[in-house]
Amino acid sequence: VTAERRITGALGHLPVLDHIPAAQIEAFRQQVELIDRTNVSEIASLRDEVAALAARGAEPVADAACWAAAEPVESGKIVRLPPGGGGAPIEYDTTGFWVFTLDRDANQIVAHHHLPDNTPAHEIRARTAEGILQSIVLHGLVSQMDHAGYLGIELAKAEAALRFGLRYEQDQHLRREAV
Repeated sequence: VTAERRITGALGHLPVLDHIPAAQIEAFRQQVELIDRTNVSEIASLRDEVAALAARGAEPVADAACWAAAEPVESGKIVRLPPGGGGAPIEYDTTGFWVFTLDRDANQIVAHHHLPDNTPAHEIRARTAEGILQSIVLHGLVSQMDHAGYLGIELAKAEAALRFGLRYEQDQHLRREAV
């Protein structure tokens, strides 16, 4: 761990331990021994190794009191918010509206964009919700955060329905009915 509390060599999205006191990080490092068995898939071999390691009888860390005594590092207060909306209507987006369907033969989500006067304007096809939503945002075809959130929810449902063979109907819960 660096002085900035970044985990050395970590590839994750945010490999930072800024809310954990240095004493706890060090105590953890003393308690853990990394044994890389990434390419070992034989259950018997792994079971034998775990048994051998357990038989070593590791001693407790002498400074384990740091876990109970240490105060968390303050870096700001998290404000807990209630879920919102409760079915509150989404304001009409001046860029138009979207209709989502599935093309199961092509294994794609189909997004049809209509202008505010109901004129069909754009079609986007992709296998993932992410691909469609990125195209919508890239081309400026959504202008309101609540509408963008709604589109993300509907596209995630459409992708799940496509992947798992569920019935998809926009603005409805997913169903297990045969498709």
